[in-house]
Amino acid sequence: MNRIVQLPASLPRTPDRPVSLDWAALRAEGIDHIRALSGQIWTDHNAHDPGITALEVLCYALTDLSYRAGFPVADLLTGPDGRIAPPDQSGLFPAHEVLPTAPRTLADYRRLLMKVDGVRNAWLNPMMEVFDPAHKPAAGDPPRAEVPLYHDAKLGRLSDQPVGAGGAALPQLPLSGLYRVLVDLEDDDRLGPLNDTAAEWPVTRGGLRGRLLRIDCLDPDLDADTVDPALHLTDVAVGAVTAIPLGYRAELTLSFADGSTRTLAPWLVTLDPDEPRPGPAGIAALLDLASGPVQLFWARLQARAAVLARVRAVLHAHRGLCEDYLSIAAIAAFRVGICCDIDVTPGADLEEVQARVFRAIEDYLSPPVRFRPLADLLADGVPVDAIFDGPQPDPAFSFAGAPVFTKPGFLTDAALSACDLRRQVQASDLINLIMDIDGISGLRNLVLRAYGPDGVALGDSQPWTLDVPAGHRPVFFGAGSKLLFFKQGLPFRAQTGEFAQTLQALRLADRAAGFVPSDQALSLPAGRWRDPGRAYSVQEDFPETYGIGKVGLPRNAAPGRLAQARQFKAYLAVFDQVLADYLGQIAGLRQLYGLDPALVQAAFPQFLSDAPGTLGDYADEFYVDPAALADDTTRLRLTETEPQSLDRRTRVLDHLIARFAERFTDYALTRVAAPGDRFAQAEGLIADRVAFLKDYPALSRDRGQGANIVPEDPALIWDSANVSGLERRLSRLLGLAAPRRGDLHCAGHQAAFTQIRQVAGRFYVSFRDIARKQVFRSREDFDTRAAAQDASDAIYDALRTRDISHTEAPGGTGSWQLSLSAGGVTLTEQRDFDGQDDAVAAARAVIDAYDAHLHNAPCDSEGMHLIEHILLRPRAPGQRLMSLCDGACTCCGDADPYSFRAALVLPYWPARFRDPAFRALLERTAREECPAHVQLRICWIGQAAMERLDAAHAAWLQALATGDADLIGARAGDVIDVLERLRSVYPPARLHDCDDGGDAGAIRLGHSALGLF
Repeated sequence: MNRIVQLPASLPRTPDRPVSLDWAALRAEGIDHIRALSGQIWTDHNAHDPGITALEVLCYALTDLSYRAGFPVADLLTGPDGRIAPPDQSGLFPAHEVLPTAPRTLADYRRLLMKVDGVRNAWLNPMMEVFDPAHKPAAGDPPRAEVPLYHDAKLGRLSDQPVGAGGAALPQLPLSGLYRVLVDLEDDDRLGPLNDTAAEWPVTRGGLRGRLLRIDCLDPDLDADTVDPALHLTDVAVGAVTAIPLGYRAELTLSFADGSTRTLAPWLVTLDPDEPRPGPAGIAALLDLASGPVQLFWARLQARAAVLARVRAVLHAHRGLCEDYLSIAAIAAFRVGICCDIDVTPGADLEEVQARVFRAIEDYLSPPVRFRPLADLLADGVPVDAIFDGPQPDPAFSFAGAPVFTKPGFLTDAALSACDLRRQVQASDLINLIMDIDGISGLRNLVLRAYGPDGVALGDSQPWTLDVPAGHRPVFFGAGSKLLFFKQGLPFRAQTGEFAQTLQALRLADRAAGFVPSDQALSLPAGRWRDPGRAYSVQEDFPETYGIGKVGLPRNAAPGRLAQARQFKAYLAVFDQVLADYLGQIAGLRQLYGLDPALVQAAFPQFLSDAPGTLGDYADEFYVDPAALADDTTRLRLTETEPQSLDRRTRVLDHLIARFAERFTDYALTRVAAPGDRFAQAEGLIADRVAFLKDYPALSRDRGQGANIVPEDPALIWDSANVSGLERRLSRLLGLAAPRRGDLHCAGHQAAFTQIRQVAGRFYVSFRDIARKQVFRSREDFDTRAAAQDASDAIYDALRTRDISHTEAPGGTGSWQLSLSAGGVTLTEQRDFDGQDDAVAAARAVIDAYDAHLHNAPCDSEGMHLIEHILLRPRAPGQRLMSLCDGACTCCGDADPYSFRAALVLPYWPARFRDPAFRALLERTAREECPAHVQLRICWIGQAAMERLDAAHAAWLQALATGDADLIGARAGDVIDVLERLRSVYPPARLHDCDDGGDAGAIRLGHSALGLF
């Protein structure tokens, strides 16, 4: 929608305009310059003087230039097609894209979930005690995690048992970042309230016609929140049905469309009214109907599960970094019945009064969620940035092929607070609400009563206050309520049918009053094409007697007159070109401030082809090489050099980036300091800046978001762009490749570096360099290829992670040997060496060959893994727990290795990742961009470790998507094993003495490694 612009009611008599638009002021200033520069030889400054005429024409041209430069920005950005380029090309993002943030607070998540189709309200319960760590959970509190964890300080580890060695009780470790989500589901027009699993089915035929049958399944194996919405019920087989005091118990076998069957018991069946009670056979006949109560019950479960599945998809698509959800469930109803005597005026309509009383009670117990349209908020003076503060759902977000966010509008803080969970029902509040209804003159004997899911009263009636249990939503229970009306002391009851119709009409009217149109976005300003670059030669503004306009000179003009005209036109050509280039710059603003990565120019000079010639074509007459000037590149290079173009384009992009309070300076400095083609580096930096600006709404909004661990499409689990907001932001800020979650190890590295060779029926291990030249051959040989391969694998896995080489001179013979040992395997180089230096050089050759294969183009791929520790928590007792110390066995001083911790793992071998300056920049940027409450551990690991991590990481993510607790725990244990063995690989360095004085490969504490490896 567009905002209305208020125009002034009248025009000012003396407008305040800049000098650049005041022709008279420009003329006066020009004459002042003439007098200052040539006042002694030029004294005639009257209008008839040709010099003054030229001044006046040029002043007019300046006012035209200033006028065009003052066009509205929307007009300057509008193209010949009358449109402003889309946001990904112009960098002008609409408010609903660039202002919102991802959900950060509990209120943000509530706002997000309330817009989900089928959700009325929602609440998140964080499972942490950050303000009072000594707080002991109450007996009724929900568990803080799937498996309670305890800190065993004596053994320095975590345990899933509450008792340590010697029987001492262990303190519980409260994990942070976990939530339990309660969802209030909307009523379905056909199926009724979805918060209740029980279904109410009206009997329409037979001897029980007119009664209401209520059915619910109490089988603990039936999880109503995880029913497959696509699993359709095809048949019901009724087993034993027995009468009980509250109704009937039944056993049913359900058959489904996929051929599966399921026997569930007990089912609780009640009738209202329940007298006279039919026998079990009559109930069995109702349960056996093809379109009976069981089908209705199952359809309710499917609809309920479908909404919860949408909620689950939304939550995981908007999950915060290092956070997760323990449970997502429909909130339980706490039924409240109300009894009272009401005095009404003689002319009151009892049915309408009772309907309004019911609506008032319903809204009090469960306050409605009221979205407001954008126009109303703007009319109230709410700033645009405040309106779009918080999460703004993506209308294109879908689940199971249907849109998820179907409720336009905005929820204010006051409206959100008004629909929070009510903890108490106060009789005084109800009295005030009821007394405000027209037609009511008095109220007496009001009492409150709680009812269970089966409609049976709980406890005694309460005259003033009724407490609502935690995790429950109070709802008005009409069947347990009784309102008796009195007119002039005589009792009356409302007609049931008319009352029900009036109540439904009021509900529909309230729903209609809350309607919000779908278009709730501020559209970008619309401009019009003004062709600001169209140049008009100043020669056309001179009087025709000058002979330099389109009329020109007659064909028979004297040569001297022709020469005068040409000389004057050549003089004016300088002004024409300058003015045309200025206009070209104005017209080029929409390109200069656009996001075209191929654009590297910052100037937009124009080719003057429309100026009038003297006797022929202007270009042919006044340009030495018109074809060269007509070429855009040639003309551009006459205006600015390539370095100037790159510098200006870079500064414009930096200006746009700075408008978002971002910076690219540190990364740019590392690129400039790196060796290589400066022009190529500058163009690469421009492309990086453009990519950052194009993605800025998502990079800004989702900077603290985690990856979606349960995507609807399984293809998004691995080898996809489904990464966290932190990874995406780091990749753009540092010019890394487009972020993806997939394998980072070099798949063909081991095959290229190692070889099993066979000689005379024996097998030995060989290592080769990038030119396939052998740099190591084992002296040991093996009976089988498999045995040789096992030995090769052991050495390969450890080759770049620790010092596995040693040289020795056996027996003091003067010859030296090189051995590689790891994993219980030792391989000795077949050759002997004359001295230790030669053996060390051979060891270096092995490492150099290993690195050369990694540094080759197919392996030089940049990327990262971000592993959130909270997702590695145990899902069942006995599963692998994280250690309390990091991989370097340095105690963290914190007993919680899970909460708000993450590991950022990168390959050490890509070219930029081996640069200490770039490493330092990446580590600093990662910690700066990471949410302040999240602690990062950054590791640079080798090929073999990365291969193990890739495999464990992929398997774990696949397990997370299944929701299988045992599988998740097993795969998480594999990831923990790999993580806790990781060691960073640093660039090799050397100690320089005072004699060599070099600084190449200098030692930096914490960033360098001594030795061969």
